[in-house]
Amino acid sequence: MSKFKEGYKQNQSSSLHESKRQSSHFTFFVFIIISAIFWLLIKLSQEYSQTYNMKIEYKDIPVNRLLTKKIDSTVKFNIKARGFYLLELSLLHPDELIIHLNNYTIHKADEDINYISTLPLKEKIAKLLDINLDDISFSKNVLSFLLETLHSKEVEVVGDINLKFEGSYNLYSQPKISPKKVMIYGTKETLDSIDVIKTKRLSLDNVRESRSLTVGLLNPDPELIRLDPEQVTVDLQVEKFTQSSLSVKVNTTLSSYNIETFPEKVTVYFNVALKDYEMIKASEFMISPDLTNVDIRTAQKLHLVVKKYPKLVRNIRIEPRDVEFIIIK
Repeated sequence: MSKFKEGYKQNQSSSLHESKRQSSHFTFFVFIIISAIFWLLIKLSQEYSQTYNMKIEYKDIPVNRLLTKKIDSTVKFNIKARGFYLLELSLLHPDELIIHLNNYTIHKADEDINYISTLPLKEKIAKLLDINLDDISFSKNVLSFLLETLHSKEVEVVGDINLKFEGSYNLYSQPKISPKKVMIYGTKETLDSIDVIKTKRLSLDNVRESRSLTVGLLNPDPELIRLDPEQVTVDLQVEKFTQSSLSVKVNTTLSSYNIETFPEKVTVYFNVALKDYEMIKASEFMISPDLTNVDIRTAQKLHLVVKKYPKLVRNIRIEPRDVEFIIIK
């Protein structure tokens, strides 16, 4: 029994010693970690200088020019800031700088070589990166690029429009495109092959009211051609239509013979906008026999055609279309 107690005490003492040793190691590592953190915080609180590179993307190029080469495709700048911020910036700073050329003065260095000053870019980048203007400097004073002067040509705009109407609604007039003509810019060889510019596809369903829409133009070659403007306005005048009919006397005065048709009058069916319904009169129609290549002396019937009709009507149909006749001597 005494031996058992003695062994138990030895084991207990050994475990206690091991626990103290592990605790000592843990405390040592904790001190190392805390020291490293303090050292890092001290270092990051100091001011450093760091160089960054950003790719350049030019936009809003003058409409009569074509960007053919980026002589400076990247911009290099130096930033002075505390380590905390530089560490964050290294992880989060954007890789691309978009330069809208319409916001800068473009200087001419050679026939086609142009450049902009980097001085106005300081404010843009400072705002983008949320730093002071005095803490940023550029490796170059200018950014250069190659702009080729383009030829120009005015061409007509053609609408690519597909409309499906609700019920008896329809277009009251042809779609009005404004402007009707646009300027296109490109090489002379490219422009010679273009006579019209189409709008992008405009498809509408269940149309029942007038509307004005902005529609983009379809650029046949965006790499070589620039459009001004790049979009047009399409005005759609929509009205509700109804079918109507009038009895109209057949006009035979165009014949060299004195003829009389049977029947003397025919029914003319047509579609008209409701707002114009009361304005349509029979006297505005001229229905006459088609005497083209017809020997009236041997013909049995004459085919009727519409020679004149009011502009407000559409889908005209004559009943009957063929009539009998006699020649009156």
